[in-house]
Amino acid sequence: MEWIRQFYEKQDEWIGCCQGEIEGVDRERAACVHRLLAAEPGRVLELGCGGGQTAAAIAELGHTVVAVDISRRAIEAAGERARSVVSGRLIPVLADFFDYEPAGEFDAVVYFDGFGVGEDEDQRRLLHRMAAWMKEGAWALLDVYAPGYWARAAGTEMHFPDASRRYDFDLARTRMLDTWWPKGRRDESVTQSLRCYGPAELKVLLEGTRLRVIDLLPGGALDDATGAYRPLVPLREAMSYRVTLRRQRSSAF
Repeated sequence: MEWIRQFYEKQDEWIGCCQGEIEGVDRERAACVHRLLAAEPGRVLELGCGGGQTAAAIAELGHTVVAVDISRRAIEAAGERARSVVSGRLIPVLADFFDYEPAGEFDAVVYFDGFGVGEDEDQRRLLHRMAAWMKEGAWALLDVYAPGYWARAAGTEMHFPDASRRYDFDLARTRMLDTWWPKGRRDESVTQSLRCYGPAELKVLLEGTRLRVIDLLPGGALDDATGAYRPLVPLREAMSYRVTLRRQRSSAF
């Protein structure tokens, strides 16, 4: 999936997302992980860590975070950020997590804003891998893109100082398409394609993985009229929803 590396490195080149500061969304994610681990220091694996903002926020709460990303630009930024937290608590790793083999088990595995790369079989394989990396009773958090929002958002364009963005939707394959290009150079565009899942479809994906849904929380959405972001909306309106999963004991199956 070479397009994944190219997309995220070009996006960072054009808007500098990996170099951004730790923001409220990173603190909120970290607080969620902290609560799941009962505020006890744990070992956390973050998939698709980007510039390491969320990983650093989790590490600042006392956890050790192995942060994995396929983009060299992202991991270089995460490495810089690792030097600002307690030594050894943030460990950036340049790897494709579909092939990566981490050492040891984790108390939590998290994947924010990116689940859906590849086809259904790729998602199933990743979920099985996640379960294998987790201790019994460990937690996982996934942000899953909701199909309804992205079908409605098709055709939306946004323009920034140095780049532009367009949303489209592949109805036949239930995929959101997110296209970026540098200002005035649309012929250089790059696109990410992410599979969207309703909650029922996600439950089918999880069958046989030893991961059980504990909670499902709708996320936010852009207001069509004002363009403002609303952080919590009904599931039918949400851009994505967060799923809390728990790794079950082998004897439960």
